[in-house]
Amino acid sequence: MTEQNLIEQYELYIYKIAKKFYNVETADLFQAGCIGLIKAYRKYKPEEGVNFMTFAYKYIFGEMYELTIKSRDIKLNKYYLKILRELEVARNELIQKLNKNPTLTEICLYTEIEESLATDVIMLTSQIISLDDEYKTINGELHIKDYIGTESNLDDQILINDSIETLNPLEKTIIDYRYFQDLTQTETANILGISQVKVSRIETKSKQKIKEYIVA
Repeated sequence: MTEQNLIEQYELYIYKIAKKFYNVETADLFQAGCIGLIKAYRKYKPEEGVNFMTFAYKYIFGEMYELTIKSRDIKLNKYYLKILRELEVARNELIQKLNKNPTLTEICLYTEIEESLATDVIMLTSQIISLDDEYKTINGELHIKDYIGTESNLDDQILINDSIETLNPLEKTIIDYRYFQDLTQTETANILGISQVKVSRIETKSKQKIKEYIVA
């Protein structure tokens, strides 16, 4: 089956999944879904006994989710992520102290964070789908973290995405092939026309850069 025929066969299925997202153009979501569908088709093994639509769902959904993250209007920086973490920690601590869900004002007084700043952070992050949301598949319920295979904490995921943006084009490509497309070092080297040793060296250097960015 050609890729075009594959897309035509599952076109309605892709659009159905796209309806789960917002603040991103449907046409862009469809294109992302097509990429996910093709990836799933290349990795699918009928002998494993898994329904193809069930297998393909996580790839289609994952590509759309990544697009949603990358397409947000305002890119959250590390300072905002720090504020978001402080608000969440404070909320959990106040629940224990007050035996109820605290108001935003109570959280801000507790953390000494200006309420206007907290409101801005909450408004920005509310544009992004929560990793705690659950969506139905034809095989039951799965969490988004199961679809995309990434960290279940949203601010951590954004921080990882931001850290990857600090890499040069070749480094980003190698990280993408190795960790998002599940290619081996040898497969990556063949595609890029370089040696496996060079891929290994750049991958190690890139992972160190990512680690240094995250812990900074």
